[in-house]
Amino acid sequence: MNDQTIVVLGSFNANNGITTFVKRNYQRLTGLGWNFRFINIANAKPARDLKQIGNYTEIKQLKKGPFQHFKELKRALKLNLKYSKTIHLHLDSLHNFLPIMLAKHVGYRRIIIHSHSDQRGQYGKLKKLAHHLGMKVAAHDGTDFIACSQYAADFFYSRKLQTQSNFKFIYNGILLKKYLYMSTAAQRFRKKYGISENSIVIGHCGRFSRQKNHQFLLAAYNQFHQQHPDSFLVLIGDGENLEEIKRQTAAYKLTDNVIFTGYVENVAEMQNAFDIFAFPSLYEGLSLSLLENLANGTQAIVSKNQSPELFEMKNVHPLEITSTVAVQNWANQMKELSKKKQNKKVESSRAVAYLSKKGFTLERTTAALLDLYSSEKESK
Repeated sequence: MNDQTIVVLGSFNANNGITTFVKRNYQRLTGLGWNFRFINIANAKPARDLKQIGNYTEIKQLKKGPFQHFKELKRALKLNLKYSKTIHLHLDSLHNFLPIMLAKHVGYRRIIIHSHSDQRGQYGKLKKLAHHLGMKVAAHDGTDFIACSQYAADFFYSRKLQTQSNFKFIYNGILLKKYLYMSTAAQRFRKKYGISENSIVIGHCGRFSRQKNHQFLLAAYNQFHQQHPDSFLVLIGDGENLEEIKRQTAAYKLTDNVIFTGYVENVAEMQNAFDIFAFPSLYEGLSLSLLENLANGTQAIVSKNQSPELFEMKNVHPLEITSTVAVQNWANQMKELSKKKQNKKVESSRAVAYLSKKGFTLERTTAALLDLYSSEKESK
């Protein structure tokens, strides 16, 4: 058994936040001699490129076959136990608590539970009950408790548990220098899509899913666009609701002003063209996409549903998304920010300095994971 091997379980869908977090950090950890064995409990759009980082096992989703899910999960946990008795579970909910129970049952000695999301208020009665039961299972069977933000902590753990020495925050971090503003990249994007230098560009990066609230964003942009017909909305990403949002765009007669880029590798480059980043998510843990755009110096309008760790930044403007005038308020904020004269290069440098000081760096996040894993070795 290799004492630098960790079993890593999670819902690793292609291009979701948890997967991005894992890929960025674990690629760095492999360079430090660590080995990982991934168990993916999501197979809707599975992140099979995790095979490039470590051993990879994919099992049937719970909703696509509970019995098969249980059977494959138990088999995978037993198989990987031969390589490590430490398992790190990266989760966005506890309504499926089988991985925690089975990890304890088959013999994992260290069970690290990591909360990446806050979905309070999003569940029906049955799922909410299952999640609360999962909280009890996690508290009983877990040995280490991690959260990416305060809201994510409150979603998974009691306040009493959060006072224990085995609870800690590991904030999501990014490679800040990668997201420093580059005027040449902004110019290239505008030239590619025929956008004039004076046109306002509102951007959004995120999977087309219910969580990201694209319908709300499009409604707000529609109102803004009526007063700024030369503006553009850029939507970066892919997902199950993409075609629905395209239909809504056509219904608003915005087809010529809404740019759907699909999934792209060069997100960091495209974000340079944004004047405003609009992010009306129903819930988040601590969004990597938000961090990236803030580091780029972009004015960001965000939903108050998100964990407030970044709200004190000058370029963050939190607004409600549930009031009867929410859409109009977002359109008005877009209008106010469009008048704001800003030097993105200066704003970007200032934001990067702030984020670095607060610890939202990839280096700090990877170091925290290294410390978490190394503490087990030292205690042997």
